[in-house]
Amino acid sequence: MESTTLVRFSKLVSDSSTSERIFSLLGKTAVEECGAAHALVFGTNSEGDFVVLSSYGSCDDSELSNLELAGVCSIAELQTAVERACGHRRYVSRTFPLISDTRLFGALVGLYSESTTFTDKQLTLTEGLTELTAISLNKTYQHQKLLKAFDDLRLSQDALVRSEKFRALGQMSAGIAHDLRNLLNPLQLYIDMIRDEVDNRDEVLEITQRVDRILSRGLETVERLRDFSRQSSEESEAVPTDLSAMAREAIEISRPRFGQLETVSQLEPGPAILVRPADCVTAIVNLIFNAIDALEGKGRVNVRTGESGGGAFIEVMDNGPGMRPEIKNRILEPFFTTKGTVGTGLGVSIVDAFTQRHGGQFIIESEPGKGATFRMWFPAAGTSSRR
Repeated sequence: MESTTLVRFSKLVSDSSTSERIFSLLGKTAVEECGAAHALVFGTNSEGDFVVLSSYGSCDDSELSNLELAGVCSIAELQTAVERACGHRRYVSRTFPLISDTRLFGALVGLYSESTTFTDKQLTLTEGLTELTAISLNKTYQHQKLLKAFDDLRLSQDALVRSEKFRALGQMSAGIAHDLRNLLNPLQLYIDMIRDEVDNRDEVLEITQRVDRILSRGLETVERLRDFSRQSSEESEAVPTDLSAMAREAIEISRPRFGQLETVSQLEPGPAILVRPADCVTAIVNLIFNAIDALEGKGRVNVRTGESGGGAFIEVMDNGPGMRPEIKNRILEPFFTTKGTVGTGLGVSIVDAFTQRHGGQFIIESEPGKGATFRMWFPAAGTSSRR
């Protein structure tokens, strides 16, 4: 009988998907097969104290209401606590620790009627049940430990890969910064010369002012690349900024690229956010250019700003072909691009890095055939709340 019970119990434990189910099976079997009037199964919490995980048998909750487990963390203390709660009633107790590989997973406490004769066979069977339970719990524990180790290793590998990619990006940015700076500085001088020769022609002046603003942002972006290559801090350069104003400037910069595309702007005011304005404009321009490229000359780009979750947000949406899941899952990787030799694979990853540096969140929503939405959200200046 004992071997049959152990085999059946072993199969039930093996089929159980959770530790709670195993504890419940142990208590039920101790009552139905081992002569206990009631069985209490205890586990341990993160502080090492015992807690009741399963209660099965003839006792009702009121009979066990005096059980005090605060600070109880040893088998002897557990035995004393149970006897103190139940000793004045008609029960005697026996405690069986759940130990495997020197690790204590809990204990089974059987409550027996004073008139019950506890045989050697019942004792052997109960000990066999607790040993099987402890072995099963230990296997579950080791499996979870192995999974955690695997997850930690995977995260470490991912972090190493990202670190190497950004190291390469820093080296490349230094070269780009040098070349762009040599090109942009003389252009500003040419703008000054044109402004001096326009003879108050308002239209030309307006155009030169736009170009001047664009070139200024370009030079600030170059300085940002140089900062990145030196891994320098930029927190001191972040200032309270109107996100809707940055969106208007980015739209103006992008206007020559729109061509025949339909554009919709819904720029509602929101709270000031703490960012570097040049980086913010560059990030928005990156998102707009991505939307333009995705549409391939046909479709609509919608730029929307507003207030949300204690901060301000901007969304750049297009009604283009959208992204397949495998593309969406990799789009934040530096140097990953779907544009072949035309693309650098840096635009979206730079936007993501910019958003995170300023305490925000970057969210991408896209499905095949349903376009794409890129959303940046930032906490209001002076707060640290996240949505």
